[in-house]
Amino acid sequence: MKVLMVNKFLFENGGSETYVFTLGKQLEKNGHEVQYFGMDDPKNTVGNEAELYTYNMDFHTDSFARFVYPFKILYSREAYQKMCRVIDLFRPDVVHMNNINFQL
Repeated sequence: MKVLMVNKFLFENGGSETYVFTLGKQLEKNGHEVQYFGMDDPKNTVGNEAELYTYNMDFHTDSFARFVYPFKILYSREAYQKMCRVIDLFRPDVVHMNNINFQL
């Protein structure tokens, strides 16, 4: 079975990521194919074959980009398009969405 794990952070950042990575490793250990989708970050430790990720929305920045974040929270065309592309290429049987609030 192919499983796409969706979580905003793709590196160890807290309990949510510990859960997702542990589940992903267990699925792989049981013979399933696992890929991940989330935000782009140099700290990412997992990913997908398409290498498609959303822009990293950092709410603690002083950059001008933070002014468009409220609109991206409601709907992210970028997340929709990139996730659709990953799904089209990977063709998962299951999509497990975990911690997606705000950024995805």
